[in-house]
Amino acid sequence: MKKFFNTALGLSMLPDGKMEIRTLSENEASKWLSSGFENAANPMHSNSLQAISQKLNFDVRDAKGGRVSLESGDQCLVAQISGIPRETREFSDEEISSAVFIFRLVTVL
Repeated sequence: MKKFFNTALGLSMLPDGKMEIRTLSENEASKWLSSGFENAANPMHSNSLQAISQKLNFDVRDAKGGRVSLESGDQCLVAQISGIPRETREFSDEEISSAVFIFRLVTVL
């Protein structure tokens, strides 16, 4: 089983078949990350990765990017942020605290 973290999930990442998608709390997401993962997020999204790191109190800024192809048993934690400016700059604490963060764990069955 491989574990990935990303800020997006595309259909090209998924095999044919079934998957389970479960929403995790911030605490559950941090705990999941603490057991090791491959950071496949786009490193060009450093502002979003900084905000996620701050929200989870877990550093995900060391993104490597790259193509991900999930297989049976693999998991990908996807972080989604809404309500934050779409700008390439560091976000303020106020902007981060008012944004909505959703963490979804995708497991290929």
